[in-house]
Amino acid sequence: MVADQNHSSDISSEQEVIRYMEKLIQMFRLNEQNAEVYSALSSENRTLKKQLEDYHFQHNTLEKRVKRLEKDVKFLETELEDLNECVDRKTLVDIIHEIVPSLIGKKGKSFFYSSESSKESDLVDTYVIRE
Repeated sequence: MVADQNHSSDISSEQEVIRYMEKLIQMFRLNEQNAEVYSALSSENRTLKKQLEDYHFQHNTLEKRVKRLEKDVKFLETELEDLNECVDRKTLVDIIHEIVPSLIGKKGKSFFYSSESSKESDLVDTYVIRE
């Protein structure tokens, strides 16, 4: 009877050791899978981080270009305003009326020059030169 109890105790201890080993093996496999997943995710994370850094650099570069272009546009708008203040359109048209006939006169007497103002727009004058 004592031998049976010892034998039964040995069997249950063996079964317990087997269950424990099976759990260890299962945990080891899960640990390997976790390590593989972690490695893959870490690699993907590094790739995405690099892309983000590249996009951030490109964004900063483009932002600097936009600021430079905005500054240039403001400068050119100011220059244009200054030029518009300096140029009297009527005087400019009068000068053109004086210069063009003399240029045509040098070209030959067979040229005809006339100017016609458009009623639709004060900004556009049409000049016709005919031979």
